Amino acid sequence: MEIYHPKDEELLREMKRVRRVAKRKRWLWGTLIFMMLGALFGWFVFSKYLTLATMHGSAMGSTLPDGSLVVVYRDDAHEYQRGDIILYETDTGYKMKRVTAVAGERVVVNPVGTTRVNGEDEEESYLTGRSADAGLKAKRLTVENQQLFVEGDQRSLSVDCRYPDVEPIDQEKVVGRAVLTVWPLYNIQTLTPAGRVDVPRQATDKTAAQTDGTTQEGTP
Repeated sequence: MEIYHPKDEELLREMKRVRRVAKRKRWLWGTLIFMMLGALFGWFVFSKYLTLATMHGSAMGSTLPDGSLVVVYRDDAHEYQRGDIILYETDTGYKMKRVTAVAGERVVVNPVGTTRVNGEDEEESYLTGRSADAGLKAKRLTVENQQLFVEGDQRSLSVDCRYPDVEPIDQEKVVGRAVLTVWPLYNIQTLTPAGRVDVPRQATDKTAAQTDGTTQEGTP
């Protein structure tokens, strides 16, 4: 039986082919492992810190148009402040609104939707529509402990804490703070800290103490 002895060129070609196959396999396995680790990391982050929510309706106006996909940061220890857009649970589902007053602050809303907090008019540059509904609250309301007073940016289309039958939101029902819109593409934007108004607690307490006992605080 004749034994075939490959030439040096054939041996080199075979060695290169084997190396290419081994390199391709390493690349495929590396890519697969990377994707698995990425999926595991993404699952961990979203299950513990983030969630996705879809905005339904026009209550938030141009800030969050109907159908917007929003990334919500979940932080149970967070102290929500004026300007934060929050996702919270209600008896009829989940909603997103903007915080306009926090615990201990005094709120007055007149029939055209102008909001005053601690006796001062809010600078609400994000508003896209006001309301002339006579059913809005027109007297002083003090936000109780662990509660948030929320309103929509499109006041004429938002059912929120301005209405007598809608109480301030219990903070335990808040899922988290909206931080980023990822859809639609033309409206991708960060949602915080834009629009937030950080009010030192000492200043708020001082204002509250000064307004206690007055008889005209309910007048916008």
